Amino acid sequence: MENRFSFFLTDEEKEQVKEAIQVLVSVLEPKLMTLTPEERKELPKMGDKTVAFVEKAVEYAEQYPSYIPAFIDVSETRSDFEAVKAIRLYYTQLQRLTDTLDDSMLLAGSEAYISSLSVYKVLKNAAGMGQPGAEEAVAELAARFPRGKRTTVTE
Repeated sequence: MENRFSFFLTDEEKEQVKEAIQVLVSVLEPKLMTLTPEERKELPKMGDKTVAFVEKAVEYAEQYPSYIPAFIDVSETRSDFEAVKAIRLYYTQLQRLTDTLDDSMLLAGSEAYISSLSVYKVLKNAAGMGQPGAEEAVAELAARFPRGKRTTVTE
């Protein structure tokens, strides 16, 4: 069985990660917004392809203020756009990290599960040979695999 992933953090590293996350949360969370699923659905989205459009529109609004109606707050629009650029920088870096964490967790979990299934099979064999304790271990592990009712096919 190939083990593709090993992960170990020293106590010092664990503390550093914990503190770094606490700093991110304490600095960023008060400045960020949480939207409901309905709000997210209703809002127009500025994706990668729209960034250049928004940037140019803001520049033109600043360049030609006499054309812009009073209900458009150009300085607030600029502020929102700058926020997007700043947040996107952090988001991209954190997204890459969370993707790597997710991949690592998936791989480690898969490796542990595959090994555990092998342990289960070995214990079943040991139980079949009457080895002490094996039957109880198999019974406990088997409880993790609930079986549905089997249906028989009649012709």
